[in-house]
Order: sequence, then structure tokens, then C-alpha cells
Amino acid sequence: MSNKRNYLKQLPEKAQEIGDAATGEVEIVTSRKEAKKIADKCASDLKGSALGKGGKKIGILLEDDTTMVVRDPLRFPSGTTNCRIRIIEQTEFDGPNGVAALAMSEGKFVLREIYRHATRSWELEITRGRRESGMTPRQTVRAEVKQELGYAVKKIHPLGMIRPDSALMSAHLDVFLVELGAKGKPEPEDTEAFGEIVYLTADELSDRILDGTIRDSYTLGAFLMAQLKGLVLGRKTTTSLQ
Repeated sequence: MSNKRNYLKQLPEKAQEIGDAATGEVEIVTSRKEAKKIADKCASDLKGSALGKGGKKIGILLEDDTTMVVRDPLRFPSGTTNCRIRIIEQTEFDGPNGVAALAMSEGKFVLREIYRHATRSWELEITRGRRESGMTPRQTVRAEVKQELGYAVKKIHPLGMIRPDSALMSAHLDVFLVELGAKGKPEPEDTEAFGEIVYLTADELSDRILDGTIRDSYTLGAFLMAQLKGLVLGRKTTTSLQ
């Protein structure tokens, strides 16, 4: 088994942070001897995978051009040790993983149906996409909106950032409200499965969220952030909680 610091040095800078269990954090164990003990303790957890008996237990388990699957030996504040998997995107070396854009045209939100392989279902979502290394988030927004919706971008309003699953993924996406300009023809990639472009008022978008049609975390987060920043007006609501 390689020294733990060696695989950490192959990760983006933020992903290399060790942490300190003594101060209440989850600490990555870097002692080779202790890490091996933890790896042996966790070995049976991988018995159902291609990395099972005799395979790698700690470090970068899988890597391609976009993603790394990493398994770390950890010490928790309680003193307990264990292993955990995290997913790290290659674009984290020079910025956010990607962008999400809540697009608007003539007072309506512009979303698109997409068939997602991971959920094996059609989803109704705002535009989002992976940022290529070397590109800025704003450049990525313009490219993704043109590709998915066919529109030019007239104005971009930063909303913040969203972490889609902080328990598993180190990723974050920068989120924007986008005012659309001239309409053209979408140019989707061959590896995407898009459906219809859908135009919704704020109330209609709210209804789609409440009835479960829209469940994408980026769409929900962007809509909420735009409302909190006063850029979007939603329906007036009252609470029944006492």
C-alpha cells in the first residue's frame, strides 16, 4: 500500500486537507502503519466490488478524465476509525465543477426536460453543465445556455454556490440567474437526451416543485436564492405553524 500522503498529493488542494479529530473534525489518517490497520479493518466492505479481495482498499480507487473516486482512512472525534468514499471532480484543480443557470425570458423561467441516466427518469431542470478546465464560470454559463436552450445570454446575476451532496461529493457549482437575449437553435451534445423546453411563471414553477415534478436540487436552490436576493417574486404564502 502506498503512503497516504502520496495519493493525497494527487488531489486538488482543498481535498488534501487532513483535518484534526482532536478539534472535532474528521481526520484523514496519514500514518502508513495506522492507515494499513484501518484499511484491513474496512477491507470486507468492498467484497462486492471489482476492488474486492486482493484489490486496492485505500486511495484513488477509480479515475477517468472527469472524476476520481477516493477512499480515505479516517479518525473521527470519538476516536473511532473507519473508511469513507468521496467523489472528486477533475475540474476542482482550478475552480468550481460547473455552473447552474436559472434562465428567464420575457418574465418566464426557461427549463428543459432531460432523461438522466443516474435516476433512470425524465427530470425537469434548469440549465447546468460541467466547467472545462481553463474556462471561467461566466464563459461556461454562456456556452451551456446556448447549447441546451439555444439562447444568447443578455445578463448574468450571480446567486451563490450549491454543494449537491456534501456527504459524498466534494463538488460545488456556481449558480446564476440569467436574462436571455436572442433565441437561436439549441446544440445539445450527442451524449445528452433532452426533451421539450418548458416556460413557467414563478407560480407555475412553484407548483411543479410542490407536486414533485421538479426535484432537481440545483433548480430548487437557484429558485430559492433568486427569491431571497429579491430578483424573483414568488407567490405570497402564510404559515399554518404555530
